[in-house]
Amino acid sequence: MVPGHAVLARPTGEALVIWDATPLVASIVAEKLSDADANALVAHDALRVLAKMQPNVERAATSITVRVIYSKTGEVSPVYGTATFAGVERYATLTARAADLRTDKGKWRELDDKAALPNWLTFTIIGKLPPR
Repeated sequence: MVPGHAVLARPTGEALVIWDATPLVASIVAEKLSDADANALVAHDALRVLAKMQPNVERAATSITVRVIYSKTGEVSPVYGTATFAGVERYATLTARAADLRTDKGKWRELDDKAALPNWLTFTIIGKLPPR
């Protein structure tokens, strides 16, 4: 099970899934993972999100992108005694051609956590993780 919540934002054309990976990012920070380990974990979990959401994408879609976001926290509020909301970080995207996903090219649904992502998937870091 992948932590966070995913929503199919656009089911056709260049389909888009938005995945709020805040719980995963919080665990990355707590465990003080290196950038390489954190990126590999996010990429593989984004692939799991893609596998879960892909059946809901319309057949006419040409590509599917998972946009990985997380909520940033700010200073602790003196009134509420909890961290404040400081916005949303767009961290990464995972994109694939829909045709490759439909044919289960390279048995992508069964990839091990240590396996490299297939070269027909594009994982792009567009933001940054919180300091660890």
